[in-house]
Amino acid sequence: MLKFSPHIAFQVKNYNEAVDFYINTLGFEVVKRGEKESHLCLGEMNFYVEDSEQGYTFLEFTADDIETVKSTLENSGCQLQKTHLEKSFMVEDPYGFRFHVWENK
Repeated sequence: MLKFSPHIAFQVKNYNEAVDFYINTLGFEVVKRGEKESHLCLGEMNFYVEDSEQGYTFLEFTADDIETVKSTLENSGCQLQKTHLEKSFMVEDPYGFRFHVWENK
């Protein structure tokens, strides 16, 4: 049903200091550094560091049939949080964890 995607987004306080930490201390490479979000990578993994007080971490999954996945998740008690595009959405599972799903076609 789902496949893991090599993309993880996480929200941090003290955004500039956090990005500097991931780059200078942990050795992440900068793909794109922005004012409120940066795309970093480490090996094959992509990380999106976002400026936020909330502090969520988002894993990303791909699916071949997004409508089937969406229906299955909603029927299992998940709450749709935000639709980004027609084939991409954020969801919160019944236990409070949020993740992103997009159709891989």
